[in-house]
Amino acid sequence: MPRIALISDIHSNWPALQAVLADIDAQKVDSIYCLGDTVGYGPQPVKCMTKVIEVCDEGRMIAGNHDHAVVHEPIGFNERARRAARWTNSVVKAGMFSFFGGKKKRWNWLTSLPTSVEEENALYVHASPRDHLEEYLLEEYTRGISLMGENPETVLRENFELIKHLCFIGHTHRPGVITSPGHEWYSLERLDNLWEVDPRKAVINIGSVGQPRDGDPRSCYAIYDGETVEWRRVEYDIEAIQKEIYEIDELDNALADRLALGK
Repeated sequence: MPRIALISDIHSNWPALQAVLADIDAQKVDSIYCLGDTVGYGPQPVKCMTKVIEVCDEGRMIAGNHDHAVVHEPIGFNERARRAARWTNSVVKAGMFSFFGGKKKRWNWLTSLPTSVEEENALYVHASPRDHLEEYLLEEYTRGISLMGENPETVLRENFELIKHLCFIGHTHRPGVITSPGHEWYSLERLDNLWEVDPRKAVINIGSVGQPRDGDPRSCYAIYDGETVEWRRVEYDIEAIQKEIYEIDELDNALADRLALGK
């Protein structure tokens, strides 16, 4: 099986994407898949979209909830995410005279992204098997804790029923693995950044390139070779992206502040 680099949740963070792609170049991978949210939150949607289209395998790029919101309407978003989505729309949306410069190509790409890809026993989605765009599969569910009022056991059981063996996701920006049966959570610390695939079903969160939320501000991505999943953490110029965010009124300063905290 080829070595696949899996990236997700770039969120228009160009310095982070550059750093991750430089690291990927050194890993001798065969393919790059993107699991959604190329845009949203950050100040460089055009550069990030252009690069993802260039380096990722055709047909192996999927939509995230922020990609969808930029095209349609950011329903259910908090105010800062909503403002960022509408600003991103104003920057990337193609108009009548947008053929030159690639704007129409990027817009058509964004509007036509699929919400899932399935290969043999591996499913690739942004959020969860039963809700490709919005549902959060959180480690809290494995401890019987529900943040949305739904029975956490039901959430996990119904999602695992929809996968054959492995499911790769992003969305929560918190990397790790949930297994079934047993619904056990494995953090990167517990795994030492390496998961050896076994017969159990597993939902594997690859983490976030552009906005990590597991307390580690370094970018996160994963490499899958059929037998193992390896997570890699990559440092990038956080101050540079923070400066860009601070300079755009429509982007809340909190979106910059959180990057240094990994939250």
